[in-house]
Amino acid sequence: MSTGVRTRAHLAEMLLNLRFHSRQDNFRKSRPYSRDMAETQTTLLGQTNTRREKVQTYRKWLESFQPCVFGRIAAKNKNVFICLIEEREILNMKGGDDDLRETIQDFRQAWKRWALDGFSSSFLIVLVSPSILIAEPGEQLKEIARRLMELYMEIPRIDDDTFHVKSEYVFLRRKTADGKREILKFSTLPNIFCAQGDGRWWQDHRTPGGLMITSNALGHFMYSRLSQLTPQDKEKRWALENAMRTIHNAHQNDKNKASKKLKHCPATFLLSADGSAPAPRKELFDIKDYSIDHYEGYFHTDHLIPSVYFRPSPDPTRLKLYNDLTLRYIYDPVADPEEHAELMTGVKADPYEVRQSMNNLPLEFRPDTRDDLPKWLRAKLAAWLESRIKIRLQG
Repeated sequence: MSTGVRTRAHLAEMLLNLRFHSRQDNFRKSRPYSRDMAETQTTLLGQTNTRREKVQTYRKWLESFQPCVFGRIAAKNKNVFICLIEEREILNMKGGDDDLRETIQDFRQAWKRWALDGFSSSFLIVLVSPSILIAEPGEQLKEIARRLMELYMEIPRIDDDTFHVKSEYVFLRRKTADGKREILKFSTLPNIFCAQGDGRWWQDHRTPGGLMITSNALGHFMYSRLSQLTPQDKEKRWALENAMRTIHNAHQNDKNKASKKLKHCPATFLLSADGSAPAPRKELFDIKDYSIDHYEGYFHTDHLIPSVYFRPSPDPTRLKLYNDLTLRYIYDPVADPEEHAELMTGVKADPYEVRQSMNNLPLEFRPDTRDDLPKWLRAKLAAWLESRIKIRLQG
């Protein structure tokens, strides 16, 4: 007897439905993927290439073509922790979404272990999918993005255009001025990137391979690079200037003339300074005339699932303008002290909270078993992650 409760489709079902019952992206007939995207996708889709080779290729793309300045630096220093999952693996997982969730959580916990010792401030979930690459942006693609975000954040349902309802924290262990140890936690801001953005108005959120979720901890990134105990004004200014450059240059990787004529490109943009805020340094010619307070955009950068991405048109006739996007959290502890602390300066973490965030890792990797994570142990952790995927696959 039916209970009237409809079970949600697993991601494998969604991918199969996309493969066999979706509209192909006609936009790609007139605007093929950019060369950097196409070349990277050749490796990502290669049947004989190993996961390690694919991750290395994806990281190389990040180094040169992603708009985020912090992300490029992190990628060059191998400080980006990548969970790469292929469509064929998802289709062959015996336990469906349960297996996929556990795989993502394995990588998520491993990332937090790496981050604890300052080895990584960014976590990326990369879904490599030939079905996604040819699909038109629409409801089917949006539901796949939503489901992947839900499995990562372990939230039953994430609605369109909503802010994170559950904070994602990453931890950093360090010495205090008196030689003791403390653990700080930093909040991250997960974002969705899709291949379909290439050449469209939301070019700054494109990614090769299919679909990607990135979770970046800017404060953690800053602390990991510091020689002193806490960020000074110099470091906060550096973070602010590079955040502004990320916004200002986000769309400039696209050399296609047609894309430059799009009405809503760039999707986010800096505003002229009104003279009330301190001016950036003289040598910052590219951003010296812009406001350090806020910027505007045609999507909200804190929305987990921006519905405006999932429209077939490369440039819709009309989009809402968000004029309240702020940069103040980077440098201003007064305007929003809680957000500034969680995102930039860190909040003291309870050791129990840290242990719980890594409680699925084998004992030898856990922070309460040993204080450090040397290179040989990181390699062993990577091998454990690979083995966990293999045991979940059929055949």
